[in-house]
Amino acid sequence: MGQSSSAFCQSAGRQSGTSNLPPLTFHPVCGENVRIANDGRVARRTESFCKGIAFSNRPIRIGERVCLRLLEVNSNWSGVIRFGFTSQDPAGLRDALPKYACPDLTNKPGYWAKALSERFAEQGSILFYYADSSGDVHFGINGEERGVFFSGVDTRSQLWGLFDVYGNSTAVEFLDPESQLNNRVRIVNDLSPGSSTASSRVVPQAALPAPQSQTQPPARPDSGVERLQPSMAQLALTPTPRAPDALPLRHYAHTAFTPLPFHRVRGRNVRLNNDRTVAARTETEYSHGYVFTARPLRPGERLVVQVLHVEAMYVGALAFGLTSANPAGLEPSELPEDCDLLLDRLEYWVVSKDVAASPQPADELAFALSHQGEVTFSRNGAAPQVFMHVDHTLQLWAFFDVYGNTSKIRSLGVTHDPAPPQQPASSSPPRRPEPVGRPAHPQMSRASPLVVSLPPSPPSPPTTHTHNASPPPPLPAPREPISGHGTMSSVYSGAYMEPVSASSTLTSRGDLPPGPALHECTVCYEKPVDSVLYMCGHMCMCYECALQQWRGRGGGQCPICRAVIRDVIRTYRS
Repeated sequence: MGQSSSAFCQSAGRQSGTSNLPPLTFHPVCGENVRIANDGRVARRTESFCKGIAFSNRPIRIGERVCLRLLEVNSNWSGVIRFGFTSQDPAGLRDALPKYACPDLTNKPGYWAKALSERFAEQGSILFYYADSSGDVHFGINGEERGVFFSGVDTRSQLWGLFDVYGNSTAVEFLDPESQLNNRVRIVNDLSPGSSTASSRVVPQAALPAPQSQTQPPARPDSGVERLQPSMAQLALTPTPRAPDALPLRHYAHTAFTPLPFHRVRGRNVRLNNDRTVAARTETEYSHGYVFTARPLRPGERLVVQVLHVEAMYVGALAFGLTSANPAGLEPSELPEDCDLLLDRLEYWVVSKDVAASPQPADELAFALSHQGEVTFSRNGAAPQVFMHVDHTLQLWAFFDVYGNTSKIRSLGVTHDPAPPQQPASSSPPRRPEPVGRPAHPQMSRASPLVVSLPPSPPSPPTTHTHNASPPPPLPAPREPISGHGTMSSVYSGAYMEPVSASSTLTSRGDLPPGPALHECTVCYEKPVDSVLYMCGHMCMCYECALQQWRGRGGGQCPICRAVIRDVIRTYRS
């Protein structure tokens, strides 16, 4: 993998006119925990997870590819390498380097960097990136272009490479293209039918582009020549066929839909067709595919979308949610890469990720909002199942994150359910919704507090399929503010307990760590404690570490009492 990718970098360097430049090495000015080795080609972080900033030894020209090998990757931390450019000469930065490149340096003028997605951070992978004359930074993995990584670099001045050997990335190496010339040609020759080594040498799978669709025939493991077919297919002059904008309907073929197009405001990596009924994510991206409905979804309406195209090389699937935020007032740049972070906004947001796992083209997905605040999901005409509860007294826009392996969807429109039946006179009155600490939307007045209607008995969560053999995590439980300062999510779980307030947690529990542990995260020891674990009520981690713990990095258990974490609630100190 390293050999073929190095040959690619060397070839790219010749094309951009940079082959006469000396090889890149790391600058002697680096972070406190970085050690430079192998004549400057290797930067290794020796302690902790931060203070790993490094620079290139010389300026990098426009169009020059910077090629790095991820030498060592572990799973002890969260996050991976950050990389980019700086217009500041590293020689003048000695004894002035902060812990992190992002955001400590990138918040200053003259620094541009971004974190690599963790799904690309495999040990031995080859990363390359370069800046073009317009200030766009392009990147690729293992010889395959992945598109624009970020933009806004000032190309009028000299640019040095900026790296942060962060988190799970503990060692990186500059490749020396001159020492591995023509390796790609040598591998192809070795795999030719007349070669004696054709049956013994196999091109590493990671060095080849991932398949473009599920219809592509898989390569046989005993044939190295067939493993070359995906990369050779990229040389074809015939463009890849585009996914259609409509597929035949099966389960809703005779349904009369009321059109409901997508809103003009959308994520930066998604495109809409002329009538805004089809949303397609950019081919080289896997996230920032947010689309919103053009108007709020009303109680009693069922929104149906059709999956038009999937991308097998990505993991994760379509996300669905509801929000009180009018899309017309949103800026695409404010939408996060991870839709879970939408819950930190002031507006009312509810989201469920991977709601339609393992999608197939032509799948028909129905999302209905009942008059009681129940949100149900149905796939291909199956029986609908409740998977969240929301405050139906608000105006709620539906939204999707066209994420991961779901790359193109089509809005078929909405259908209408009949009005709810009247309650019999003998039945007990419904439980009165309780107000929550703060309004869900800044424009809501005090006379109309945010309320959440919960059902008298919890329904069974829907059965979903994941991409691995481990059982799916439980759906998050309903969030309520802690002492009036929390951000609420209405995602419902099958088990409900009364929430524990921050004040009672801090004063009545004897098993909390004493003293400074209440103010410093017990995992990273860097950030203050600003979250509470549901359902045990312990406050012992920062929000980022608590999310990682909840998602399984720490077994999905509270580090104090080992109770199963059902949800993580962010808290705010007044």
